[in-house]
Amino acid sequence: MSLFLLVFGCNNMQAQDTQYNEYEVKAAYIVNFSKFVTWPDEAFSSESSPFVIGVYKNEQISTYLKKMLLNKRILGRMPIIKNFSKPEDISKCQILFIGKVDKQELNEIYKKVKDQPVLTVGDNISEFCESGGMINFTHQYSKYRFEINNNAATKAKIKISSKLLALAKIVTEDEIKF
Repeated sequence: MSLFLLVFGCNNMQAQDTQYNEYEVKAAYIVNFSKFVTWPDEAFSSESSPFVIGVYKNEQISTYLKKMLLNKRILGRMPIIKNFSKPEDISKCQILFIGKVDKQELNEIYKKVKDQPVLTVGDNISEFCESGGMINFTHQYSKYRFEINNNAATKAKIKISSKLLALAKIVTEDEIKF
């Protein structure tokens, strides 16, 4: 947790003896990812467009995101949290958090957001980044860790800061082809 606070400078959370549950921490990461990611102009319809975080099949994280973002802004924009339960329901968003899904459902989601500037974030999904996702939370080697497929982000015209890349395990689609 201290690395999280150090890197992301979470000033509204106190690090002293406070225990945060998994989804509170992940919600904080998701919000703070936006500080280290640049979206192309076409990601927003206008200067006043909201910053939309889509949540696919995970009400818990949606609840924490709403609570965390109450009366706050992301990149100067009003944040909106949208919940989705089927791939066809997914609409325009800047970040899409994806809960537990099987490979077929994940492929349907990827088809839905293909060629769009949507930062896809997986919830510890096996081979998420290797199959085209951008950021995946993983418990491998650490309680709170994530991996990044920067190639997938670049294809979607999303630029991830070197500061964020330095904290992640870097993964590419080529790793699944062995």
